[in-house]
Amino acid sequence: MKSFHKTNIRPMKIGLIQIILTVAMVATMACSQEVSENKNDSIPLINDKFPRLIITSQNINDFVKNAETTHKHLYELTIRLADDFIREEPPQAQNAHNKYRRIGESLPSLGLAYHLTKDDKYLKGAEKWIEVLLDVETWEGSSNLGRSSWITGIAQTYDWLYHHLDNDLKKKIIKRLTNEAEIVKNTAARTRALSNHLLIETSAIGTVGLILDDDDPDGKIFLMQANEWTEYIINNAPLDGSWGEGVQYWQYGLGYFLRYLEGAQTSGYHDYFEDYDWLKKTGRFPLHFSVPDKLTRVINFSDCGTDRYLPAFLFYLPASKYADGVVQDFALKIQATEPHKLSWFDFLTFNASVEPVDYKSVEDNFHHFEDHGFVTMRSSWEKDATLVGFRCGPAPGHANQVKPERVSNNGYGPGHQHPDINQFVVYANGTWLAIDPGYTKLKETRNHNTIIVNGKGQAGAGEKWLDYMAFQNREPAPKITFTETTEVFDYVIGNAGNIYVDEADLEYFERQLMFIKPDVIIIADRLKAKVSSTFEWLLQANEIASIEKMSSGFEVEKEKASLSLFPLLPTEIFSEVTERLVEAADVHGSPDYNQDEALLRTITLKTTGIETTFLVVLTVNNPGDTKPDVSINDGLIRIIRDSKEILIKYQPERELSSKILEF
Repeated sequence: MKSFHKTNIRPMKIGLIQIILTVAMVATMACSQEVSENKNDSIPLINDKFPRLIITSQNINDFVKNAETTHKHLYELTIRLADDFIREEPPQAQNAHNKYRRIGESLPSLGLAYHLTKDDKYLKGAEKWIEVLLDVETWEGSSNLGRSSWITGIAQTYDWLYHHLDNDLKKKIIKRLTNEAEIVKNTAARTRALSNHLLIETSAIGTVGLILDDDDPDGKIFLMQANEWTEYIINNAPLDGSWGEGVQYWQYGLGYFLRYLEGAQTSGYHDYFEDYDWLKKTGRFPLHFSVPDKLTRVINFSDCGTDRYLPAFLFYLPASKYADGVVQDFALKIQATEPHKLSWFDFLTFNASVEPVDYKSVEDNFHHFEDHGFVTMRSSWEKDATLVGFRCGPAPGHANQVKPERVSNNGYGPGHQHPDINQFVVYANGTWLAIDPGYTKLKETRNHNTIIVNGKGQAGAGEKWLDYMAFQNREPAPKITFTETTEVFDYVIGNAGNIYVDEADLEYFERQLMFIKPDVIIIADRLKAKVSSTFEWLLQANEIASIEKMSSGFEVEKEKASLSLFPLLPTEIFSEVTERLVEAADVHGSPDYNQDEALLRTITLKTTGIETTFLVVLTVNNPGDTKPDVSINDGLIRIIRDSKEILIKYQPERELSSKILEF
């Protein structure tokens, strides 16, 4: 057993008699391709070293048994993945570009399939793919992401197949992994605790450290560095379980990090799970960001496509570690029915003893992620519900924003965020009505449902990646100053702080949003500039949406639902609908659309002055619904639909952060 410098759990040893009994039990199990007969022991009788990363000599028998019982459906997906992978023709890769990342992610499926079936085709397939990657001259490309994928995948497979791989091949593997891990160690995004990059790079060098011999000095160095970065990541994780770079990069970085954390625990090196408070909470981030009718479609704030790859292991593992039935329930409901590149980790992390608790029965319809300033509001958890998302908070979260070391740590590195403070999105009856364009090539405030002042937006905009230090260095930082939720309505107030660039000449921008369930949203904005200015209120819609200008405002029409927009104030306003090509993931609106660009349709309400207010009522309409009548008179907003009337007092004279909309 490797003599680690830091240990929180006892090294795992097992008596000879117990191992003999265990192996005998494995040998009697019917396996075919359905767990074939184990005539040749997969793991030596006396073994306290390999395998040790997730699969160990102590738990392999349990996995074999589970493959025929509680995990049979996951076993079948793993085998299908492995079979497809060994039949695949290797690409002529010149480097470790991101497009080849899937190879490293799929590779461990062959090691697992071999242990479960004892079929030599998986061993030969693993050797073939490892040789393919070792023959690639350089693993450069995609800022260590492809390199880290190949490192991690080969290292895990090496560990699992250690007793079956050719000795010369093992030497080649160790030499290459040591060299590549050294490159990662020296070039990693070492300050970016809030970015997928550092989580992935930490996992790569840490996994190599875990498989090297205990007398290998490189192994000690890699583990020391991985431990330092792991503690840095854990200590600076958002307090609310969210991820500022959005669900897409949450999934990406965490998918690697969990593999390293689990390997560190099962190897006896270190148990990071006990004190990882963010991990205990984070399953509720994509849960509350999910749309009502499709759980793997999410609010796509930051660099995130709305239709997501969300592997269940991201939830199975925390559910198992923390006995969280709610997260287990969500995982079961998003479990893929077709193989995916990490199906093997679904199999290894699923704990059937965790009883699921229907998340719809315990999770509130309203959720405020207080550290990052995300709010989700929904009329219900039913499939035809209305979902409203809102964002107003600092890029690294409030806790990190005020840390004295934030600047020296380069802001912790959330580069996949957008300059979109005080923006909202609306999803209803299975379709997006007020959209976020998703993963845009250029980060621009004008792409979002917020405000432009004098043609200017928020700090950090204008490039492929958000200039997160420019964004963070605007003080005071944006923040949500008030939230309220009742059975009838939800309410949120966001203050943009000083997030707009100096050229905007903006003194303040406060947005108040009232969601009257199930289908009315009122936006009340108060803005003040330093000089006479032009203010533009923006609402974005998909290319496939039709927008009709009406005497009362605008109608955004889609097949499943429509959104009526009633601009009540200011009374003197210029309005228009424009469209422009935007390179982004979710502009077009059809999941089958595969072009890089699409037309972003924008409704703009424009006014001028030093100080102004926007008061806009949005109503969600299902096909066949009667459109409401909306008006304001003497500070009283009146909304009438089907003889039902809603009356709201509008009091813009109140102080900032005070509610200006009241029943």
